[in-house]
Amino acid sequence: MSVYVNNITINTGEYFSRDFYLDNIDGTSLNLVGYAGSSYIRKHPESLIPTAKFNLSFVDRANGRIRVSLASTITAAIKPGRYVYDVLFVDNTTKKSIVIEGNVLATEDISTRCQLFKTNYTYKWGAITNTTGGDQSLRANTGILEATINTLGEYGVVIFGYHSACGNIPNTVSTVQANIDIISQYIANGGVVWFRGEHSSCGNQSQSNQILALLGTSIRLTNPGVSIAPNVTLTKATSSPIMPLIMINNASNSIILNGGNGLYKHGNDYTVAYEKIGNGVIFVQSDVDGSWETPSNELYDGIRDLVVSSDYSFT
Repeated sequence: MSVYVNNITINTGEYFSRDFYLDNIDGTSLNLVGYAGSSYIRKHPESLIPTAKFNLSFVDRANGRIRVSLASTITAAIKPGRYVYDVLFVDNTTKKSIVIEGNVLATEDISTRCQLFKTNYTYKWGAITNTTGGDQSLRANTGILEATINTLGEYGVVIFGYHSACGNIPNTVSTVQANIDIISQYIANGGVVWFRGEHSSCGNQSQSNQILALLGTSIRLTNPGVSIAPNVTLTKATSSPIMPLIMINNASNSIILNGGNGLYKHGNDYTVAYEKIGNGVIFVQSDVDGSWETPSNELYDGIRDLVVSSDYSFT
């Protein structure tokens, strides 16, 4: 596997993300199924202690697409100057290979330091629907408005994924892929992306997890195939005093969330979780029905509080 050289610039104090498409010698996409990897920034190639560790995600393994990213809180700790970085892969035989390397120029971004962290929004709930780049229409009388990619900044919480029915969500995948820079900037400015999933007999979990990977979160959906009774009261699993105490799940099958910080659970399994990405939050919830169908003002306050608070403990 040859080494791809690419130099990058990081603005300190700003969210950073870069996608790479890896090819074979014949120009076909490198299949990354079975690979693991890591990526570090160092002051010098021989430095034993790294300056920072990239979040490395395999966005599209079959087509050789990976992403390295850094939260704004991480880049803020990098002193302006020149560094080096590399991306190391480990295949399923434990063979290690450097696949990308290059120089890093860390610069102090004055505009980012002057930019106000946004906490007040014109609207509370927005959603990407079948008419704005998603796959499903909104249910009536939910209090959620239709948002567009270009109006994300008007909403305190923007919902992607499932809104009203079962099925595939290819348009949502395509919209997130095509507009990830805009979405990432919205999150970096303090926005919240709420992804609503569905269990595997209703929704497409592969597409759902592809979207979550694109968003840079470690949270994933997995279905244990366990039927549950309707109108189940979920257990609040966080120390947050602002998240609602009572939330009802009305799904016919349960779904487990792996990764992130758990907020609500059914039995021992988390059904709602969140993760801070830069200055914003990715909020993942496993089903459209119940209390989640018509989100309350209390829920909005709780979700927005996740942005400005330290991570709450969870059980």
